[in-house]
Order: sequence, then structure tokens, then C-alpha cells
Amino acid sequence: MGEHAFKRLIIGMTLGLISAALVVLFTELLFPTVFNKFELQTLDLRFSRKIDRLEHLRDGNKIEDIVIVDIDNRSLNKLGRYHQWPRDYYAEIISYLSKAGVRIIGFDILFMEHDIDNIADTLLVQATRNAKNVCHSVSFSQAEPDAFLYKMNVAPPELNVEDFSYIFPPEIMNQIPSADRFDGKFFDLYNASQKIGFANYQPDDDSVIRKMPLFMNFAGRLYPSLAMAMVLHLFHIQHDQIEIKPGDYVQLHVSGKTGAYVLEIPIDRMTQMLINYNGTFQTFRYISFYDVYMHRIPQEFFKDKIIIIGASAPGLEDIRPVPFQEVFPGVEIHANILYNILTQDFIYKKPKAINLFILILLCLIVGIVSSFFKMSINIPLLVIIASGYILGTFYAFMENSVWIENVRPFIGIIFSQIAVLGFKYFNEIKDKKRIKGMFQNYLSPAVVKELLQNANMLKLGGERKIATAFFSDIKNFTSYSEMLEPELLVSYLNEYLSAVSEIILKYDGYLDKYEGDAIVAIFGVPIEQPDHAVRACLAALDIQERLTKLRKKWIKQNRPPFETRIGINSGPMIAGNIGGTSRFDYTAIGDSVNLASRLEGVNKVYKTSIIISEATFKKVSQHVWCRKLDFIRVKGKSHPVQIYEVIARKTQELDNNQKACYQYFLRGLKKYRERQVIDAQIYFEKALSVNSNDGPSKEFISRCQYFTRHPLPASWDGVFDLKSK
Repeated sequence: MGEHAFKRLIIGMTLGLISAALVVLFTELLFPTVFNKFELQTLDLRFSRKIDRLEHLRDGNKIEDIVIVDIDNRSLNKLGRYHQWPRDYYAEIISYLSKAGVRIIGFDILFMEHDIDNIADTLLVQATRNAKNVCHSVSFSQAEPDAFLYKMNVAPPELNVEDFSYIFPPEIMNQIPSADRFDGKFFDLYNASQKIGFANYQPDDDSVIRKMPLFMNFAGRLYPSLAMAMVLHLFHIQHDQIEIKPGDYVQLHVSGKTGAYVLEIPIDRMTQMLINYNGTFQTFRYISFYDVYMHRIPQEFFKDKIIIIGASAPGLEDIRPVPFQEVFPGVEIHANILYNILTQDFIYKKPKAINLFILILLCLIVGIVSSFFKMSINIPLLVIIASGYILGTFYAFMENSVWIENVRPFIGIIFSQIAVLGFKYFNEIKDKKRIKGMFQNYLSPAVVKELLQNANMLKLGGERKIATAFFSDIKNFTSYSEMLEPELLVSYLNEYLSAVSEIILKYDGYLDKYEGDAIVAIFGVPIEQPDHAVRACLAALDIQERLTKLRKKWIKQNRPPFETRIGINSGPMIAGNIGGTSRFDYTAIGDSVNLASRLEGVNKVYKTSIIISEATFKKVSQHVWCRKLDFIRVKGKSHPVQIYEVIARKTQELDNNQKACYQYFLRGLKKYRERQVIDAQIYFEKALSVNSNDGPSKEFISRCQYFTRHPLPASWDGVFDLKSK
């Protein structure tokens, strides 16, 4: 190897190792939350692909070994409100299933306290005790002194803790999730159960259920989860048959008819098991609670089955987000955990040491390759390496349920490439032309030119420009914000803002700011655009067209069908960097900008979606179809403004109904201005007969009806005064 090649090799290896170290620094120390978030999202994507494949192979067949007796909408319709059910319903279910010869019955239902119906309570307790194969759920929680819920140092004396919990050495106990309180008080029922198990989940930071602790440390004893409790009973596991190694496994030593064997469950340091979901909602066999209660399902069907009783009906507070589905019944999560353990089918996450080795190896490969080849070869190689690695991790997960990190190695590949490119840049590419060329790869050439020619743009102050201001706002956003959880609202809003922003940028608009659900944009700054008004109107039309398509998807997803109202005005404004000496933003201010904001709100009056001023209309009339709407006087202004509704591009031919509607409307508007409100109303009604949803016609009919009852004052000038912004 020549000296030059050897030097490149050393440089590539060094930069690769530095990149790997930086990746570890960023992902482990500086921004671990961000890294974990993205890694979990890639895991969710792998889950979705795997689930699609599993369901294709299953071809509609259900998993029959575990049956979910479901409190569904049918059960609620037949048996009444859930919270008014007498508990002898459950007693009847237990008795019927027990006689059918089921292996075990697990309740994913919390019976927290005694009911006022003591007889029904007694029946439930007796049925549980007589069945000798029922596991009930319990709940643990953390102390809340402000709510007078204090830490419990010992278990409730009424609970037979020795029957349901275990003691392990302190080095094990201290690593297991702990709880401060035992929430239930129905001790007769718990003590009648063969086992009790907690139903608490441990969601990730994004609220998605991907893992489940198998044990909970309460008052110095370990209590199993519901699924683990059912497994312990199924295989008659005693304390000395349980082996726990945090960060590695839980082993259950089974003594079966065919000999001894071990059920081994991989866990993290908190004894949490990754849930290997088997499919979407109703992958397992669901039977309506009502049908079982009414004995409509033959007992022979349930023989030797594992039963979990829970709820999928909306409103019963047991619907959870999982990696591939935002709405998923909690009872089926327990079914998946139980099925994973029984079939020994788990997700295996590679240890940090292996993931670190993969990161270093990839960084070294990319660093060395990038050092030896030009960018024209580096980029394809980078794409091949990154794509190959990602595809390999997807394959490992889909085929073998092995979770190998995606994000950290991918960042390492990018960092290594950037490191080598940066090294080459500072050592080999020094002339001004190449610098400018690389700069233009990251910014629009037109913007670069403007910045280079106007260095004062980075200083305080501004300049007078003729431009077009664009304001958009979501219709009825306040009602959506009150109905939706904040996380969902932000997620939905981000998708909406992304779609609208993309179109604004497509027409080279300047995204000035986001104000909640509102978007402010300026066309014609910071660079001159002679057709700024046309760009704004075409962007508005494209936005409405895009949202029409998106609403179809949102409605199918039971999401808010966001509609937006847009106001546009052209005129003089001051554009530049405005703010303090230490912080300022490039923006535009002036009456022209304020008027665009008011016009957006005017849409509410006429039930329209895009309104422009006359100043804008004069600049776009050759490019878009517009309808004259009204003369208005906005709040705080004395001079009226002629406004227009933007309908479509001029390249799009209007149909006959549209033409007829607009012609009748304009005739009515003419009569209205001439104070002939009765004749005007006739034309507006004709317009409405052609298009029953025409908002402006409805508005003017309402005005005509008012002026028919209340004669027009002599001073009336035909201008409509807006009373609000």
C-alpha cells in the first residue's frame, strides 16, 4: 500500500471512529430521549410490516388457543350500561366456563370495591372459589400525598399475600418496578382467586404499549402481571421454580407429564418483556360476553381453552395505542403476552455491546470508503450501505423477531460521510467558486443571490415593498382542540401544517410564522416576484384541493376533517428583520398585512374559503376565476374594501351550474346595491336553487329579508360593516 493510500486509510478510520464517538455522545448523553423516540418509531414501522405479513399468512384465521370473552357494544346494548351490571353476571360466566372445562379464566377487569348488591358479590366470590382456576386483576399505583393517598409500607392485612406474591434477594428486588399502593379493597374476591395479577401497563414516552413488566415490587414482595399469574397457575409454578435475572431472563422451571423443561422469557433490567404482537385487533378469537352469558356458545367450544375476559367497547377506558394501531383493546394486549410466553415467541433486542460494535464497524467502513472515492461514487455507496443495513434489520425483525438498532447506525453512516466531506472541504476545496456552488446546494440560488447582494438584510430595519400577504386559519379549530387529547391534536395539526406549508413553499412563498393553527405567509419577499399575487392565489387553490383529498382520508381515520379559510391582500408593506439587537426575525408589517388577516375572518360571514381584496383581484383577474362578493368596512378602518371570492384557475372551465349560480348572484348583487332588495332576493334565491350550498347567496338573502322588514336608511351606502376582527 502506497503512502498516500495508507494516509487515506488512517484518515478514514480516524474520522469513522470520531463519528461513532459523536453518535454515542449525542444519543446516550445529550439527546437520549430524541434518539429513543426515533428508534421506537422505526421499531413500529418494522412491526407494521411484520403484522401485514403475518395476517397475509394467517389469511383471516384466528388464534383459537386463547379466547377473549368480550364486553363489546352488543353486550352493552343487550345487558344495559356496563357500570350498572350486577356482579352475578360474572359469576354466571365463571360457572358456565368452568363446567365447560376451560384451562383457566383471567379477568382483565378490576373489581376494586364491594358492590351495594352483597348477594351478587357473594355469588361472584363463590363462583371464583369453586372454579379453582380464576385469576383476577389488581391495580398498583404511586403515592399522591396531595390527594391523601399515602405510601403503604405493608400489604393490606386482609390480603393473603403469601398465596399471591414472592420474595427474592435484594439485588433482584431493587431492579424491579415498584409501586407505593395497592388500590383494590375487594379482598374476599382476591383471596378466592387462584392467582391475582396486576393489569398496570408501562407505556413508553409516546404512550405506546410495547412492553410489560412481569413483576411489580410492592411492600417488599413481588406480584406477577395478569399474564404471568395465569402462566404460573397453568403450570403450577412454585416459588422455587422461578428464576429471575434482570436484564436477561425470567425462567420458569416446569415439571410436566413429559418431563421437566424451562419456559424462558427475555426481559430488560426492569423485568419488562417486549410484546411480540401477533396481529391487529381481533387476531385472537373474540366471543361476545352476552353470547356466553346467554349460553349461546356450546360448552364444548370452550373445553381446554384459555379464557380472558375484558372489554373492547369504546368508553370503557381500556383502549390503548400499540406500535401498529392507535386503538387496541387492553385485553388483547394481555392475550398477546400470554401467547408469547406459552409459544416461547419473543422479541429479542440485541445488547448494547453488539449495537455499539455494529455502529463502529459501519462508521469505519463509510469513513474508509469515503476517503478513497469521489463524491459521485461516495453517495451511491452511502445509499447502498445505509439501505442494505436498514433492509437487513427489517428482515431480522420480520423473520426472527430480532430488534437491531436502526437510528444510531444510520446516524453514524451520515456522520461519517459528513466528517469525510468536511475534511475534504477544508483541505482540498478552497476556491470561491466551489464554496459558492456548495452553498447553493443548501439554499435557493435566488435567495443566495439576494443575501449576497443585500448584506444589510441581516441587520435591524427593513424596506418598503409591494407584496401579497396570505393568512390561513382552520375552521372550528377551538372545538377540535376541546374534543381531542393534546398529543393527538398536535399530531393531526402537524400533518395539516406540513401539507399547507409544502404548497406555499412550492410557489416560493415566504413562511412568516405559525400562530397555533394559523399560517402567515408573504409572497414577494425577501426576493422580488412580479407575479406575487398570482402565486398566492394559485397556492390557495392548490391548498383547498389538497385538503379536499386529505379530508377523505381523515374521515376514514375518524380524524378531524380540517377545513381552512384563507385571506389574501396585496399592497405596500415594510419587510425586513424586526426585533431586538440580540434576536430578530425577517417579517412584514403594515396595513396591507393586517387587511389580509381580516379577510381570512370574513370567510366566516359568507361561508367561503378564499377571499381576496380588490388590489389583489386587479393583479390576478387574468389567471383565476373570481366572484365579486361585497363592499365591506373592516373594524378600525373607515374606507370600505371591495372583496372577491377566488373560485378556480382560468385554465379550468366552469360548469353550467357554476356559471348560472354566479350570474344570478351578480344580478342580485347589482339590485342590492341599487336598494332593490326584494328583486335582489329573487336573484339570490335563484342562485341558491342552482347551488344549495352557496354561502354568499344565503348571507344576502338574510340581509334582504332584514331590509324588507326594516326599511333602508337614506344614508345607506351598500357597505357591510364588520363588527369583529
